[in-house]
Amino acid sequence: MMNKKESPNLESISIEKTIDELIVSLEKELPEGRIRLKKFIDFFKKKFPLEQNPERRGRADAITWALMDVPLILYGLNKNGSAIIELHGILERFVLRETVYLIRGSLEEGILTRVFERFTLPELVEILYNLKKMEKADVKFAKKLTRIRNGLAHKNPRIISNIVLSGKEISVLDIDTVMTKFDCVPLLINAIDFLVRLSAFTKKDKGSGD
Repeated sequence: MMNKKESPNLESISIEKTIDELIVSLEKELPEGRIRLKKFIDFFKKKFPLEQNPERRGRADAITWALMDVPLILYGLNKNGSAIIELHGILERFVLRETVYLIRGSLEEGILTRVFERFTLPELVEILYNLKKMEKADVKFAKKLTRIRNGLAHKNPRIISNIVLSGKEISVLDIDTVMTKFDCVPLLINAIDFLVRLSAFTKKDKGSGD
């Protein structure tokens, strides 16, 4: 993995150098990716032995094929943090669906209350807007980014289709292919701009010292 210096010289940083370092990092990880994925296969076969339970193994194969390509690619590239985030989103979506199915009609109000007590990114940005630290456009951006993130992390084809394909019907299996046609550069640039402006505010609030 690429190791960044703890105290970089800002004058030596450029977008070209950053991308070059990312390319070098990816090229370095690719040869090791086959080894990591081979390790995954070995563990998979031990966990789901074909000879002992063909039906269970078949389900495991199907789920891996349908849902786990992105986490496995990230794992193969040794981007374990991103792989875990993606995996969490997939698991959360399907566990939620099955849990609601099993306990529908007996859901206690306290469960929903605990869910809604958590602050989301748009809610936090709304607070910054009320404090006059951010603009209304920033609230709109946070809502859009969260909507896309939720659609991806929860494998929700309806959300992704509404964003990318004007509501055209797609399946869960189409999401990653559809997203290859989505231009995420504006999101990246807006996020960087947001953080730059936010860091200026926080630095000012903390004082001019480091």
